[in-house]
Amino acid sequence: MKKISIILASAAVALGFSSCSQEDEPQFHQPTSFSIATPALQNVEFATSSEMTDDATFNLFCTQPDYGYSAICKYSAIVSLDPECPVDRVVDEETGAVSIVPVAGKSEALENINPTSAAMAIKTFDLGVAALRLGGIVNDPDAYAASAFATTPVKCYFRAVCSIEGIANSEIASDNVVSYNAVKVQYAEKKAAWIYIVGNVQNPETGVIDDFKGPSMANYDHYYNNFRLEEPTEMIGQKIYVGQFNINPKSDDPDLTNVDATSQFRFFTQLLGWTNTTSLGSAEGDFFVLPIADKFDAGYSGDVVAQGVGNWGVWVSELTPMTVVVDEVQLKIHVKEGFHDVTFVGRDPQFN
Repeated sequence: MKKISIILASAAVALGFSSCSQEDEPQFHQPTSFSIATPALQNVEFATSSEMTDDATFNLFCTQPDYGYSAICKYSAIVSLDPECPVDRVVDEETGAVSIVPVAGKSEALENINPTSAAMAIKTFDLGVAALRLGGIVNDPDAYAASAFATTPVKCYFRAVCSIEGIANSEIASDNVVSYNAVKVQYAEKKAAWIYIVGNVQNPETGVIDDFKGPSMANYDHYYNNFRLEEPTEMIGQKIYVGQFNINPKSDDPDLTNVDATSQFRFFTQLLGWTNTTSLGSAEGDFFVLPIADKFDAGYSGDVVAQGVGNWGVWVSELTPMTVVVDEVQLKIHVKEGFHDVTFVGRDPQFN
């Protein structure tokens, strides 16, 4: 991935709608501008939610970029305590795909609970967590109590982000920045989520081996204590999970021509048994195995199939360490031999 850092300059607020031509055969063109509207209640004080289960929202409104036709788009927002609300524009050198991502420590992504609506509804809990993170407060109530957040409303700045699913060059951030000027940030703590790995794997700390014991509640302690991939602290709420495990060999001399001789694994979001509804696999089909041994040392990246029941497989003759990253949002998996510290550029993992 090639990362190009940019700070989009603030522009005058633009109201109204960009024109989208409707053609018999619509043709996409990459938009060059995009606007977010000044909130009508920008000066009215409101408090963020302190509980994850609170469904209270606030609103941001934007236009649709001129893609050349009226498209079904995905809308979200970026928040910052910096008036410029900086973002990074990340370009994939191989595909040319463009992603707009927050600048670490300077801005945070916010999910639109109605992602196809330009009238965005964003949970105030998520805003509170993001503002605290930008203020350097993560899961630390004492630091919050000693901070200005506890006594003084803050000004939060926003950009809108829009894209068309499946079109690599469609993602764009708004030219302008808008604000809510009196946000009372309450203490909020978002706990790390996790998923489970199931297969021919061993927990390197406890020595427990799974070997497809079965992702059921009857085996809850087995999986919860030994076979979880968790969100790193800096990625809490992003549905990106990281774990380190040993691959357990099926044989000390596996048949490299037989895919069934690979040590295999896949993932489950919940322990509801062998149902595909909670499975994250390499393919839709059961008993399918995708060998990744040829890329295992240098690092393998590939697609995850939601509700897929296929496995990933590696031929090994001894316990072999691996670091795994699963992105449940972008449905991507990254696996590298060895135990590595993982950092992120946007959602792209770096194995250190």
